[in-house]
Amino acid sequence: MNQQVVAVAGEHVTRRKPLRVAVLKDRYQSLFMSPRSSRHDVQRQLFIPFNKLRRELDGFTYVPMLPGADVVHAHNRIPLGSRRMICSFESHMPRRIGLPEDGMFDRLMLHEITSNRCRRLVGMSHFAKRTTLAMHEGKPTYDIIRAKMMVQHPNVELGEAGDRLAGDDASSLVLTFLGGHFGRKGGCVAVRIAELALEQGLPVHVNIISSLQAGESVWCDPTEEDFFEPYFRLLELPNVTHHRGLPNAEARELMGKSHFSLLPTFEDTFGFSAIESMAEYTPVIGTAVCALPEFIVPGRNGYLLELERTDIGHWVRPHTNLRHTPAYAQHFRDTIEDLAQQSIEYLKTVIGKPELLQTMRSNARLTAESMFSAEMAANRWDSLYERVAGEDVRSPAVCDPVLDQSSPESADFLFQGASPSVT
Repeated sequence: MNQQVVAVAGEHVTRRKPLRVAVLKDRYQSLFMSPRSSRHDVQRQLFIPFNKLRRELDGFTYVPMLPGADVVHAHNRIPLGSRRMICSFESHMPRRIGLPEDGMFDRLMLHEITSNRCRRLVGMSHFAKRTTLAMHEGKPTYDIIRAKMMVQHPNVELGEAGDRLAGDDASSLVLTFLGGHFGRKGGCVAVRIAELALEQGLPVHVNIISSLQAGESVWCDPTEEDFFEPYFRLLELPNVTHHRGLPNAEARELMGKSHFSLLPTFEDTFGFSAIESMAEYTPVIGTAVCALPEFIVPGRNGYLLELERTDIGHWVRPHTNLRHTPAYAQHFRDTIEDLAQQSIEYLKTVIGKPELLQTMRSNARLTAESMFSAEMAANRWDSLYERVAGEDVRSPAVCDPVLDQSSPESADFLFQGASPSVT
């Protein structure tokens, strides 16, 4: 299957033909969860966006079949009827947000991912895997779903400019926050850090790259009127620079010139800005929720702010149906303040310590190279496509524990045996 015979030095050698792989041409996330280059013929395929008819229907789609396609790879959306598919996902699989459990659409999606035609379910993190397995625990389909599940972290192109802060004396610090959702991703924490730094005479400057989306349109934000106004006003502080948006290359350049990137997020299924930051040698200050603890090792390549979380890794907060209440707003406000205070206390330990910062910057880049390199990920995806293309769809799909090796659960392995960067 998918082989050709060619003559090499007078001998006949069997080589594998490139596969035809249909990858859904979908959203920003699909770039991180598919090969950026490939030894196969990867076609970015259009699909039918059912969510345009009804927002809740973004968990599945129909893909007009690419002639001769060997594998269909979709992210978050389940490609209905595909004869051989891989479904990668960020948190929940299937995505039934806003749909009733065990309703018609839920049963349709569940039928697809438990069929033999669905060969792998690939979480973008171990957090995603835990989240989905918890959805199905105790149900008849649990073992089928678990058997075909693996983890492949997102991938990024590594920055080529080198460490822009090599030789910097760390006498003053630059921090950069990037996130369209200003409240959810921690923009309020970032500007409050700037305010505390001014109050305490600390040499800290904060860059904010955000379109300032907040409130009703963001699922975990409080909806109390004018809740975010005090934080928006802090954008005018003398040690804050606000960009409503920057091209990706410019944003990465700014992160590369920063001592830390900030992602004090409340709920973020992964946090792509964090790994783009590490690709530019910049360590990350983030919260210990969702997928961030899988690659941020405190004192090595960044710092983790403590936030009360569930066993799966979600932030513990009042239910979102209480977003309109004063109690929810106060919980959000208190959490912002706690995270900002934690951040300031940590920053005090690194100001004026260039050796410490240089070690962390080297470690951040090492993390990007070892866990998120686009070149490495392309080889893993290509190998997975080959295995799936060669499997018999009449047989149940089961991950091979050796060949389908999941991404590591923590970056700790990178620093084993090394002395701590921070005492």
